[in-house]
Amino acid sequence: MNTEKSFNRILLATDGSEGAQTAVLATIELARFSSATVRVAHIWNLEVHHRHGVWDVEVRAEAERLVQETVDQLTRAGVMAEKEIFRADEKHIAASIAVIAREFEADLVVVGSRGLSDWKSLFEHSVSHQVLAAVDCPVLIVRSRAVEGGLPTRRILVAIAGGEDVAPAVRAAAAIANMNGYASVMVAHVMQQIVGVQGYAYIETEAESHAVLDEAVALFRMQGIEAQAEAIHAQPVAGALVEAAAAWNADLIVTGSSRMGDASSLLLGSVSHDLLHRTDLPVLIAARA
Repeated sequence: MNTEKSFNRILLATDGSEGAQTAVLATIELARFSSATVRVAHIWNLEVHHRHGVWDVEVRAEAERLVQETVDQLTRAGVMAEKEIFRADEKHIAASIAVIAREFEADLVVVGSRGLSDWKSLFEHSVSHQVLAAVDCPVLIVRSRAVEGGLPTRRILVAIAGGEDVAPAVRAAAAIANMNGYASVMVAHVMQQIVGVQGYAYIETEAESHAVLDEAVALFRMQGIEAQAEAIHAQPVAGALVEAAAAWNADLIVTGSSRMGDASSLLLGSVSHDLLHRTDLPVLIAARA
């Protein structure tokens, strides 16, 4: 399997707020023992500041201060970091992050799910959800909660659905494990139960479920990573995964590559979307298949 050995180019999108600090800690945890380069991106939101009557030069100075403080924090922790300030109005923050990610050739984007909450977002969804729709590379979404002494990612729960979902999830989790130097991995698959509009029901068999898990475990083993496996019968999917993560004492949840691709899917939701609202754990969404 062609897999990244680690995430070498990490884009950290932050507004410099207290709420975004958890995303900074997560980035430090990932990058401090690796050769990764982190670009700290701050979106300079002129439209908001103009409504409050702040002059451009003052806004620029504040943006520079905020992003430099984050760069300095990363550097003190032994992480190679650089900065970028990007102009955008409040409707184009996620799109701007996507532009920076492409230009930087980022192989991971890190955002705080509430750290960017000062910027109102489309349909009242967070900027982090819009970033998921805008970029193809893995996205690590970190909830804003108090963390002392860093943010560990030693126990990784990898949630897979099957099919094209498996390889991207394994790649993302293996990259995290390799950056840590060691990690415990649990692969979880919630057995699918689908009921059609005309009452047709599809219930995944035990054999199908174990085939998915065996594929993922084999891919991890190819990377020198031993993984446990668990088939879960409970529904709904997101709730079952949250319960499994809590029971296993996971530090991080990695999911497959399904995402919200446009405005309509933001409204319809997805397992990833539901999961982000149900757990306080960091969630890493794998690269788009």
